[in-house]
Amino acid sequence: MNKGARFLHLLLPALILLTAGGCFTGVESTPRINADDVRRQNAAGTSAEALFLSGIKPLPPSQWKPGRRLLVANDRISLALTPASQRRDRLAGHTIFFEGFAPARSLTGDDASEAIFRADDGSRLYYRIAGVDPARLDTMPALEVPFTIDLGTVARLDSAMRGMKVFVRTPAWYHPDSRVSVQGLRHVEVHIDSVAPGDENFPAAVFFTLTDPEQRKLSCPDGKNRMLFMSIGDSKAATRNFDVLFAFTNPRKQYPDIKDDVWQYIIRSRVKEGMTRDECRLALGAPTSLERIPTTAGVAERWRYSDGIFLIFEDGVLTVFRL
Repeated sequence: MNKGARFLHLLLPALILLTAGGCFTGVESTPRINADDVRRQNAAGTSAEALFLSGIKPLPPSQWKPGRRLLVANDRISLALTPASQRRDRLAGHTIFFEGFAPARSLTGDDASEAIFRADDGSRLYYRIAGVDPARLDTMPALEVPFTIDLGTVARLDSAMRGMKVFVRTPAWYHPDSRVSVQGLRHVEVHIDSVAPGDENFPAAVFFTLTDPEQRKLSCPDGKNRMLFMSIGDSKAATRNFDVLFAFTNPRKQYPDIKDDVWQYIIRSRVKEGMTRDECRLALGAPTSLERIPTTAGVAERWRYSDGIFLIFEDGVLTVFRL
């Protein structure tokens, strides 16, 4: 059976279900599994990777000291500064220095606070913290100034990570010079060269070199190292923390039964017919959604990804896919 015929073979029972109006029971009524369900299914408790940098996170205001350095990542910081600021444009790439907190009033007359900064040209900048007077600043769990990167936090990350050998989980790499996205490998060993400031969304840029010469030649033909953007902390915006990007142990050793030729597909984020669900998850990551499709032979699974990729499994084996 060719791919097109097999695809229709898998979809036909699902279409019958849609027109039958609920006369099926049991496995036929299995609900769709969404992305949150998939993440919960794949969660395995707190890993060593998740704990590794858990102590490095944005500091509460009570721990801010004069001289604290922030790097401005985007000129849009001007939208967050008060009109009293002496300089509000073309600040991207400049370092600003924290001087202290002062009481202020919001536009509605309520108590507020202002964080006072000095730009590298000596001008003063003011960032207002609405609804929080100075007496309550100590109760805030963290303070993040929009469009800035805390250079002290980046330095701590660099100290903790520089020189490590780890296994990279994601192929979403970036070129170190242009910071343009490039396709990389996954589940391969890398040496972390340094951690530098990232961008307004992900404060850390992790620079690394592949330890295997052949893999380095394959994925870095220009001879340059590569980088990943990394988030920190435990906020909802922290979607690319260390444990998402790296593993301490070689994933290959956890799957000794996977054949070498299949593993080459996996590290290149490719799949082929006959691969198992575990092998496809290693190659492409967890799906955005998972749907069970009744067929004349039993139940198939359709995995969907946010970029339009889908995989269909019969008896746990990949039979149809679109990349």
